Amino acid sequence: MMREERPPPDDQLLAMAYADGEIAGAARAEFEQRMQREPLLGREVAMQQRLHVLARHAAGPEPMDHEWARIARSRAQRTGIGLAWASIVAGSLGLVGWGIAEELRSGLSIVPKVSIALLSVGLVALFLITLRNRWRTLPYDPYTEIKR
Repeated sequence: MMREERPPPDDQLLAMAYADGEIAGAARAEFEQRMQREPLLGREVAMQQRLHVLARHAAGPEPMDHEWARIARSRAQRTGIGLAWASIVAGSLGLVGWGIAEELRSGLSIVPKVSIALLSVGLVALFLITLRNRWRTLPYDPYTEIKR
């Protein structure tokens, strides 16, 4: 028994059209409002955009891409990047620790101490919120399956 192939649902067709940039004007605004209300529709658009990106990149890599891949595989590159990040993290932690120690030792009034504490808390919170948002939007990123 042959299975009858069904046409895609209307929402999937709309998601394809949106990903291809074929919806304009008021219809586009209405569809974007629907995506805000319906997370599954947003995921469908993200999948269609991912497919669109994959289709665009189906061609073979350029010679420059081979060179970038060779550089990325090199031990010197991996070691250098690792050392750079370790230095940045260690230096940042050292400065934060030094700043806290100096703040506690100093005879500053309460206002600068509270200001420094609020600044530190704000920077850490901003970093964590950015990290959380990036993690939550990762499924919608059409470039996650593209090797760069």
